[in-house]
Amino acid sequence: MRIRLFMYYLFWSFCIFHSKAQIIGPQVNENVELMSILARLAGYPEYNMDMAGQYITDIDLHFKNTFEHPAVIYMKDLRKQHGISYDAVMSMALHVKEKEGKFFLIEEEINMLREQWDKVDKNKFLNLLADFYKESRFHDFFKAHQEFYQKGIQAYEDKVSKYIDENWFESFYGNVLNEKFSIIIGFCNGGANYGVSRHIKGEQKEVFALVAYFVNNNENKPLYVKEDLLTLVHEFNHSFINYLLDESRYPNHVKALESSGSYLLESSMWAMSQQAYGEWKSMISESLVRAAVICYMLDKNYKPEEVRKELLYNMQRNFRWMPELVGLLRKYERKQKKYGNFENFYPQIIDFFVNYAEKENKRLSNVK
Repeated sequence: MRIRLFMYYLFWSFCIFHSKAQIIGPQVNENVELMSILARLAGYPEYNMDMAGQYITDIDLHFKNTFEHPAVIYMKDLRKQHGISYDAVMSMALHVKEKEGKFFLIEEEINMLREQWDKVDKNKFLNLLADFYKESRFHDFFKAHQEFYQKGIQAYEDKVSKYIDENWFESFYGNVLNEKFSIIIGFCNGGANYGVSRHIKGEQKEVFALVAYFVNNNENKPLYVKEDLLTLVHEFNHSFINYLLDESRYPNHVKALESSGSYLLESSMWAMSQQAYGEWKSMISESLVRAAVICYMLDKNYKPEEVRKELLYNMQRNFRWMPELVGLLRKYERKQKKYGNFENFYPQIIDFFVNYAEKENKRLSNVK
């Protein structure tokens, strides 16, 4: 009996620690809707794309008397003073919890709230958020739209998320992961997509792909196509790449890349700032994510013209090193047994950007 119980324990231990990553979703999240609508009311352009048809009309009608609420005014100040925008808004959405009308920050194993919030008076913000939640009758608005949310969720599942190969990520990056992957549709997020992570104390780390919602204006129906799959792949790739430039964990990576990364950002400043990549670390990580998406396409036998289109798309946005970077990641795939995982290969990536910056700087100096 003891032997049987021991073998049973070993079996389940193996299943827990060696199971493949699974993607959960899509779903709706009340805090995501709350924060995106608050950002919309505060005039954030990225939350005012008006791509959700009747839902946008419903928002504007329900919240028409809240433009002067202190939470809305404070959000305007946060953008000006601390750069709270884009994914920083969504990061806060997934780092708060509501209980009996009050909001609290979750307790994390490692703080994963976006750094733009570091100097913000978060207690003040959470108190204002709770007051807005109550005064605007936000929960009533959220409950009233459940049928609408479910239609969007079903459309995304049918057209996009069911096609993703969730095992590719572990295969490509060479890591067995214990993270929980979830898809959240941001119904007020316009055309923007974000990747957010959190690690609640005592629980699995969670990785979220927050995906856009948009409709056919003529019929007010969700307008998803299978090609949107690449956006989902893009957002999940961030969780395997961004942490490698976390200065608290990989100071040597940051030190080695800072000069070349800063140079490449400066030489691409206008194009990168238009895409909200105003910091060199985000530009480097974004480059790797985009290159990994192309590797996914190649591994999944996308048509050559589709791969070329994706490559050209990135180069037009001044990720001009994309062909060479994709070539480097393909080399990594071929020699993965040698390196073991993506983290062990990262020194090669550092060398790539250092050499690229040096060659470009030398070439431009000769032209002058």
